[in-house]
Amino acid sequence: MSKTKAAVLLIAVFAARGTSFLFSKTLMRTLDPLSILAVRFTLAFLLLALVFCKRLRAWGRNSLRGGVILGVLYTVCMVFEMFGLRLIDSGVSSLIENMAIVLVPLYAAVLTHTPPRRKTMLCALLSVLGVAFLSLTQGQNVGGGAGILLAVLAALTYGVCILATEKVSRDADPITVGIVQLGTMGALSLALSLFTGGCALPRTGSEWLMLMSLVLVCSCFGFAFQPLGQKYLPAEAAAVFTVINPLTASVLGIAVAGESVSPAKFAGYALIITALLLYNMHGRKRISAK
Repeated sequence: MSKTKAAVLLIAVFAARGTSFLFSKTLMRTLDPLSILAVRFTLAFLLLALVFCKRLRAWGRNSLRGGVILGVLYTVCMVFEMFGLRLIDSGVSSLIENMAIVLVPLYAAVLTHTPPRRKTMLCALLSVLGVAFLSLTQGQNVGGGAGILLAVLAALTYGVCILATEKVSRDADPITVGIVQLGTMGALSLALSLFTGGCALPRTGSEWLMLMSLVLVCSCFGFAFQPLGQKYLPAEAAAVFTVINPLTASVLGIAVAGESVSPAKFAGYALIITALLLYNMHGRKRISAK
């Protein structure tokens, strides 16, 4: 796969993942977060395992180990995301979580013992200021402060997930990694759900429709094919395309869910999106230089 095709695939992946915030928040009106995660990822794993059964039979140790590692990391990220999303607006949650685009180069700088670029530090500062403004807008929500904190923890974990995905995808079959990842996420979410009170299923047709959208669009496509795209692009290049995720979630939150846009929220949106776009410009230069 060429770098251009990998980039197009990642754009589609992150756009699909952006729709999950609206679907998940709507489902949490009647279902608990862990039940949604358990059913969503278990069904996604079973569907993909059926479609790619021949590929799974030829799994290698690297693919299995990589999928399990990613499954554990993404389960932690998704738990933070879901419990935070329950307390704050979907667009706000997505924007904060996707600060991972700035966190990835900061993590890389720490791991390689090299100072981060000035533009990266500027983007980080803009993102922090954006979160501060968004925090002011969630005061009317019960537990809004806790929701902001959980979204920040999701962002910190998501940055680790992006770096880990690049590493495990290099020496493994990316499709197998993605399927094993979903299976691990389903098993862990189910275990957590049963431990905390039991796993509930949707009861109405509309709930099943939203859940199957999460399964097919956001999980089967959104999660399983990210390792395939990242196999041909570095982690920082993949992080560039996460800007698509919050833009999709924010537009849907405002247009479909009727989430309000106050001056403070607009300022927070503008600061974080500016940070993502600034780093996007930086990332494109890095990609074209290779």
